[in-house]
Amino acid sequence: MSNQTVQQPQAITPTIVQIVRDEPAKELSMIDVSVAAFGLIGVIMATALVAGVLAGAAYIWYRSRRPITLIEARGNQHNLFRG
Repeated sequence: MSNQTVQQPQAITPTIVQIVRDEPAKELSMIDVSVAAFGLIGVIMATALVAGVLAGAAYIWYRSRRPITLIEARGNQHNLFRG
């Protein structure tokens, strides 16, 4: 045989728990989470709200200029928007 020595495998010690000594994470309140979530979704919601209010105002303005019912168109003076 040759002069080679057979090395025995080294025992591996697994790390089960590793304690990290870092600063604790900053606690978040519900306000912080709400403000962080506002982002793009909040902009979309605000835009939809403004568009809805404008559409409602335009609809009321348009309907106040036209007769609401056939009776009104014929000359009856009962109009909710014109008082």
